[in-house]
Amino acid sequence: MQFDRVHPSHQGPNTVAMMRVQVAKMILETGYRRVLDLPCGSGALTQLLVDGGVEVVSADLHPAGFVIPGRSCVCADLNAKLPFSDGEFDAMACIEGVEHIENPHLLVREANRILRKGGGFYISTPNVLSLRSRLSYLLRGYPDQFHYMVEVDSGTGEEQPISHINPIGFLELRYVLSRWGFRVDAVRTNRILKRRSMFQQMLRLLLRTRGQRAAATHPLIAKVRGQLLSDEVLFGEGLIVVACKIS
Repeated sequence: MQFDRVHPSHQGPNTVAMMRVQVAKMILETGYRRVLDLPCGSGALTQLLVDGGVEVVSADLHPAGFVIPGRSCVCADLNAKLPFSDGEFDAMACIEGVEHIENPHLLVREANRILRKGGGFYISTPNVLSLRSRLSYLLRGYPDQFHYMVEVDSGTGEEQPISHINPIGFLELRYVLSRWGFRVDAVRTNRILKRRSMFQQMLRLLLRTRGQRAAATHPLIAKVRGQLLSDEVLFGEGLIVVACKIS
């Protein structure tokens, strides 16, 4: 069974698959019993969780792409109200989904609605605040994995819709989660890139000198600054934000 279709030009490991393995491990270690996988894609994360004994509801905007035999996939749109009851799930995984949607606030409000209090919300997205991505923005005008946000149909020569439409960074994502009843408990990454580069370390030292006065005004600001200066945010390729529903 093949879950991911990696383009022949892709170099290096399948980093989205690495992301799913990490999220599955965290969910299994926490002991959640009923989990929503949305967007589930072809079903790779669903299979990892099912193999671990978790009850999983798989959902996606395009259910036809789901390939696990004997299992169903619910049609659900992250840009709309989700077709699930209030407090129905112990946890929700949204792997590489938030950068594809129009309204992250709606997604997080809906996640809050369908999760029980204390439930876990696992979101992964390209890390647009890494030093590598910030340099890309400075030199090219766009963060990593978003390019010029232009895709041209090879047949007609016309511009067509793209999939990555929302380069959301850690600070904005943390705010949206906090605004709608979640507490960020952990920030992880699929892999660390060039942490030992002398140039990267010089940039990191420079960043550590910024924001100290603001951080001293409140413990929450100090916590956010610490997360922003972590290896995961500064050097991670993709982010995994782990949040808990608190209200």
